[in-house]
Amino acid sequence: MKNFLKIFILILKKDILVETREKLNLVYLFVLSPTLSLIAFVFIGSDSPTELFFFTSLIVALIANQRISRQEISLGGDLILISAPCDLSIICFSKISFFILVNIFINLIVFATLSLVLEDIFSNITNFLTLCFLFSVGVSSILSTFSLMLERIKGEGHFMFMLIYPLILPFLLLSYNSIPLIDLYGGESFFSSFSLQALVAFDILLLTICPILFSYSIRR
Repeated sequence: MKNFLKIFILILKKDILVETREKLNLVYLFVLSPTLSLIAFVFIGSDSPTELFFFTSLIVALIANQRISRQEISLGGDLILISAPCDLSIICFSKISFFILVNIFINLIVFATLSLVLEDIFSNITNFLTLCFLFSVGVSSILSTFSLMLERIKGEGHFMFMLIYPLILPFLLLSYNSIPLIDLYGGESFFSSFSLQALVAFDILLLTICPILFSYSIRR
């Protein structure tokens, strides 16, 4: 367990250093997030600020994940990690954790941008932060694992998509069904709702099955 945590922290620190070392990486997020937020606001409207927030965050997360994955491949860092004598699940967990941090950073920028153009975006901040964290965990698990798998199994993208697609659709549906719950007052009503509990269970499932899928894709 001690070795697991040590390797996990080392990989996570490496990813953070690589991402923050280049100033353009941070500038990229600072420019992309508010730009897409304003575009979504103009073309989608403000009838549902919560849906607008999560939609924008998802799009920015998809683009950011692709950029980070390509940068990792160009540097050859993931090849070194995968060939290292350690459990592949540690690599997967560290990548998921790193992208959770990136996704939270994206959410903060999108939230700040939409707060400038909308009034009273979220009536219950506790419910919003809870759903935001659960959404970040799920998105990070799927995108991080999917990008790692695709880069390792070149030419088999359709096969990998067949494996990951059954995870994407239920997660997005559960997230969408949980959005109206943000406006519920009283933590008991929010946390006892079926949609939220199902989303928590699905996040746990993703954190369990994604490292298994990643290990399988490398060893097959």
